[in-house]
Amino acid sequence: MNENLHTDPGGPSGIHEDLLVKHLLGETGPEENARVEAWLAAHPANRHYYEHFQLIWRESRQLEDNFEGTDEQEEAAWQKFRQRIRRPAHLQVIKPSPKRTIPAWTRIAAILLLVASVTAVIYLINTNTSIPEKLVASTTSTITDTLPDGSFITLNKKSKIKYPAKFKKERTVQLQGEAFFAIAPDKEKPFRVFTNGVTITVLGTSFNIRDSETATEIIVETGVVRVTDSLHDILLHASEKLVLHKKDTALLKDSTRNELYKYYRTKEFVCDNTPLWQLAASLEEAYDVKIDIPDPRLRDLRINTTFHNASLAQILTIIEETFRIKATYSGNQVTLQPAS
Repeated sequence: MNENLHTDPGGPSGIHEDLLVKHLLGETGPEENARVEAWLAAHPANRHYYEHFQLIWRESRQLEDNFEGTDEQEEAAWQKFRQRIRRPAHLQVIKPSPKRTIPAWTRIAAILLLVASVTAVIYLINTNTSIPEKLVASTTSTITDTLPDGSFITLNKKSKIKYPAKFKKERTVQLQGEAFFAIAPDKEKPFRVFTNGVTITVLGTSFNIRDSETATEIIVETGVVRVTDSLHDILLHASEKLVLHKKDTALLKDSTRNELYKYYRTKEFVCDNTPLWQLAASLEEAYDVKIDIPDPRLRDLRINTTFHNASLAQILTIIEETFRIKATYSGNQVTLQPAS
């Protein structure tokens, strides 16, 4: 058994399965969320365990729909669920008494706890956790790296990625921050990116992931990716963008023509009928400044140009000349206002 997979509440690095259930139900507070995130980041085996919990969660919601049916329906649902997790056939479900009413989500939580030990064994068997890990972290500049399978990644600044020094049965990486991926095709080994409770699964494609405090954004350039979390399972195609919000269950899937997200790897700000506020947001990230546009009439002004390897001062000068705007500097604060 891998000693890094902590689900025993007794150890300082451990985590109780009840807490994982509460996290999936969205019933944890800030302190409990921080504890779960720290546990997920501690070791890939923990992340694998949690991902299987999510799969069981989705199956349990389907199983719950069958709980109020006949005994035959319940048995059929259980057999389907058991096959999915490869549970030994001799283990049978204990069915609730017809006269006893058990809350729906309590029954689902019970199922989660029932198979928790089985999921741990499944993932530890399928994952070689003895392989050394590599951590790549960027600080004030971007970093380009090649993964063990030949895939390429570009890390934006203040981001980091962790992955095995050698891929065996799986190709999995953990991301914090923002990165662009160009994945080498391998139909036998799907590529998975884990970031803050979201899993992105691909075979061979290119896409950008941006994980912030409020949301996770995925933009696909080529191919198709599958995005899953505890509530969603979504296919995303080329030129599509998906935003998963963290404080609620809302998501936004849309087509995108915006190429500003590429700036950290192409050194270009490509503006194609881009509103000024959107360009300003990218400039803030790129140059660590705060750009304020107090006049709402200026925020939606559209710009069509490409800035290549330009400094912030050069870009702001062109904006001033194009829209008759005055840029006022105060430390790392820039205010854009109509020229007098």
